[in-house]
This record gives sequence, structure tokens and C-alpha cells, in this order.
Amino acid sequence: MSSLFASPADSLVFWGALVLYYVAILSWMAMTRGRKGKKRPDLLPLVMLAIPLGVAIGQARLGVLPRWLFYPGEILFVAGTAFTLWSYAVLGRYVSPYVLALPDHRVVEEGPYRYIRHPGYLGQVVAHAGLGLALQSWVALLVMMAAMAGFAAYRIRNEEEFLATELGDAYVDYVSRTKRFVPFVW
Repeated sequence: MSSLFASPADSLVFWGALVLYYVAILSWMAMTRGRKGKKRPDLLPLVMLAIPLGVAIGQARLGVLPRWLFYPGEILFVAGTAFTLWSYAVLGRYVSPYVLALPDHRVVEEGPYRYIRHPGYLGQVVAHAGLGLALQSWVALLVMMAAMAGFAAYRIRNEEEFLATELGDAYVDYVSRTKRFVPFVW
């Protein structure tokens, strides 16, 4: 069985980026834990398992892709993660790992939310695609994309229904203005 990474530097880049990703995501989840407001149950913990599963598939060298996809995949992983973190930073105090409406919640229309209703999920889909490519395995790519796309589809439907109910006309008007820019339309 061949090694997943062509060099120790590739291994360092991969594991370093993955550790930074988990530190950022878990820190964000910890900072937003315990927020008070109306919330719905969510599948976020389950989608977090897609990454270790994808890494295991890549390490097992199932469905091998060319090695040259490693760095383009890493670039997509970092870019998607950065876009997600920027999106969450723009949401500020309204970001949550759960579908949540705070007592004084308002519709955010700045930054990427001016053009895309769910830029954080778009960033995560790009990041997961990049990670699948960096693992150089079409099986890992397929598993990670299916998990993330399934989660995003579920979460977007759940979130849009909840926010329309909780925020009313302000959110419905926002949806009508950004309809053509939604990254996932189901």
C-alpha cells in the first residue's frame, strides 16, 4: 500500500490545515454554546464525523485519485474554510451551531449575505470537496460531499422555515431578494 502523502511536507500541510480547521470549528461551537433563544435540534455533530471517515478512506487508499490533486484540494479546503469563517464573522452574535433565533434577532444582509443566503454552507461544501481531493480518493470525496450536501440541504430547509416563522416579513423579504443567489435550491 502506498503512502497517502508524497512527502513529509505534504503530510505536515494536510494535518496542520486539518487541525486548524477543527480548532476553529470547535472553538466557534464552544463560544456559542448555551445561547438562549428558540432552537431546533440539528445534525451538526453527525456531519463532523464525515471528515474522520474520509481521512480513513483516504489512508486506506480506496478509489485512488492522482497525487497532483493534493495541493489544489488543500487550497479549496483552506479557501472554503476561510469563506465560512468570514461568513460567520459577519453574522456575529447571530451565528450558532443550532438553528436558533435570539430574542432581538435581525436579518443580516452585509458581506456575502448580500448575494448568497447561506454562504457558510457554501464554504463548507467547498472545504469538504477540497479535503476529499487532498485525500486523493474519489470514495472519500464522494462520502464527504454526500455528508456535507445532505447536511446543508437539511439545515437550509430547517433554517429557512424557522427564520421565516420567527423573523416574519423581514426574512421573507430577504429571501425574495436573494432567491436567485442561493447555492442550494431544492
